[in-house]
Amino acid sequence: MPQRYTLENIKKVLKKPGYVGWEAQRILFDLRHRNDAVNIMKRDWDNLILLDACRYDYFADQNPISGELNSIISHGGQSWEFMQGNFVGEQFHDTVYVTANPHTGKLDDDVFHAVEPLHLNSWSDKYQTVLPSDVNEAAIEYHKQYPNKRLIVHYMQPHRPYLGETAEELQRDHNISGYNRHLAHSDTSPDTPTFSTLIKKGEISIEKTARAYRETLDTVLEYAQELVNRLSGKSVVSADHGEMLGEKIIPFTTPKYGHSHEYIRNETLYKVPWLIVPANERRKLVADDPLGFERGSHEMVEDRLRSLGYK
Repeated sequence: MPQRYTLENIKKVLKKPGYVGWEAQRILFDLRHRNDAVNIMKRDWDNLILLDACRYDYFADQNPISGELNSIISHGGQSWEFMQGNFVGEQFHDTVYVTANPHTGKLDDDVFHAVEPLHLNSWSDKYQTVLPSDVNEAAIEYHKQYPNKRLIVHYMQPHRPYLGETAEELQRDHNISGYNRHLAHSDTSPDTPTFSTLIKKGEISIEKTARAYRETLDTVLEYAQELVNRLSGKSVVSADHGEMLGEKIIPFTTPKYGHSHEYIRNETLYKVPWLIVPANERRKLVADDPLGFERGSHEMVEDRLRSLGYK
């Protein structure tokens, strides 16, 4: 996990009320877990199925997939930090990465043998995300095409925009298209309310937000279970990072939501599931030269990131 205790960041912390306490909890977390972050590429698996922004506690409560469940500490509290800790500067030419996450476009061509950027090719304009059904379809196709490669499958859920009955209710009641930070109406002026703003104002309750998250997790777990059953080899189900759902970092501060918090480092964001699904047969892996991959235009990627709440 990268450290950023620079003079510039310390000055930023001191200028913002409450950030001193946040930095204290961050330092305590680093001291407790400084040697605990797991390099997922060094673990034993044929298929690594990643859920985006999936909390360990919610996963443990809702997971229907049979296997041995443990928790690990991730290299990241957000997607790009996770990718930096596991992928950047490395070469995994025996691995194919099927991903719905736009941050993948920041990786170099020579990290993986092949990358399928579903956020470019399978984006749902209606839901403002990549649906898990499209992730499964691509994953199965790539597994057939590359039977001698390890396979990483990165869903976008349970990361918002949420899916399910409660999500539809939120979208209908608050005119939400996606959950981007310039959210709620066709107007995208600075005064336009954001998803987080609506929660802070009490217009969207913590309970309803958590329910929408749970329903989204149930949805993606259903698809993950189907995928595990259709892939050969040893599968592991994990996550890139967790998600804040109204927790207070320290007393007398406001509740926090999401995961793009520069100064927050805690188990809610960094503790993720590691579910091992055993297999009788393993794949024989072969490394081949990298093929490179499509990245899309800057404008398109920025639009996708905004819809997912990164901008």
